[in-house]
Amino acid sequence: MTLGAVGDPAEAKNFKLLGHDPSAAWGGGSLVEIKNGFAYVGAVGGSSYNGPEGFTVHDVSNPSKPKKVAEVNPPPGIHNHKVRVVGDDLLYVNYECLGTPEGQVARAGIKIYDITHPASPKEVGFYDMPGRGPHRFGVDNDRNLAFIPNDADGWRNRVSWTVDIANPIKPALLSLWGLPEQDLSLGMPYEEAKTMEQTTQCHGPAVIRDDRMYCGFWGGGMGIADCSDLQDVKHISGLCWSPPFIGSTHTVWPIDNKPYVIATDEARSHTNYRGSQFMWIIDIREEKNPIPISTFMPDRDQYLDRGKRFGAHNILEYKAGQNPWPNIIFLTYFNAGLRAVDVSDPFYPAEVGYFVPEMNFGQSCCQSNDIGMDEGGRLYLIDRNGAGMHILEYTG
Repeated sequence: MTLGAVGDPAEAKNFKLLGHDPSAAWGGGSLVEIKNGFAYVGAVGGSSYNGPEGFTVHDVSNPSKPKKVAEVNPPPGIHNHKVRVVGDDLLYVNYECLGTPEGQVARAGIKIYDITHPASPKEVGFYDMPGRGPHRFGVDNDRNLAFIPNDADGWRNRVSWTVDIANPIKPALLSLWGLPEQDLSLGMPYEEAKTMEQTTQCHGPAVIRDDRMYCGFWGGGMGIADCSDLQDVKHISGLCWSPPFIGSTHTVWPIDNKPYVIATDEARSHTNYRGSQFMWIIDIREEKNPIPISTFMPDRDQYLDRGKRFGAHNILEYKAGQNPWPNIIFLTYFNAGLRAVDVSDPFYPAEVGYFVPEMNFGQSCCQSNDIGMDEGGRLYLIDRNGAGMHILEYTG
């Protein structure tokens, strides 16, 4: 492959580039959702990137020629970088308050858009939430549920809200779940974390498999809960590895129908570590005693000092039994791009593919942030450092 054209990969194995749109989220994307030939891309805004707050909409019906069709910006003081499609014609977008004077008085929660006409999103509702507002939330359309990390009365820092969205215009809280040390009613001893990365708070989103819920709690590690009664989610166990590791547990997700979960620790700031902020595989056969059994990270000698963040972020999120590649984890790894990891032997995860975008956009390295999938199995890689959105086919 001849490299150097805009959108071409700097490095690729078992991925085919189908299309590229550097304008997605004004270059600095956070999260992508795809529905009926349109991609919705939340922007990181001023969070380690010099771009607007808001989201963009792209016609990707022809993946070789994606086209931006809409831009939507929030009011001042709002960070709305997370988007989730609800049903066929609604979009939830987080309204998280920035630490600015405008953000101190801003309305926090979930804004609801009608996307019947994707090029013209129309506001149709708002779900008010306390405190700073939600961060990375999730939606389970099959169960009519949303999982929203947010502050709550009686709890310390963000916890996971399980919300009924059967009437998606009027979400209704079902229950709250956090780690025991977050529950103020328990009166447990508490010390402020030494670093932001070690702060116990729900990052989310939570995910349900059968009657169990799994979630990442940042400096608190991971949690497992019994959600057989959605109005009374009960904590079962947790596992925290910070310290000695840095913390920032981002995603906890079951590996298809297997008795294992993936956990990723987000690389933070521009401080990179040879022995932290990677992907874990955790054995949950005995759910009251989860045990790490292996880890994965790309070649540190190749990427550690490439620039900006080196470390894990998120994986391709899918429901158990619905992954076209049940033994493959697609993992975004900031300056190491997108990695495909075979976990058929969970004790020995093996890299089987990668795609690292060429940075012809005024930046020295990529910062691959998130990965989504459309109904046809095409993958959408989102970069937060100027490269926008790459549309890929996995060929492994």
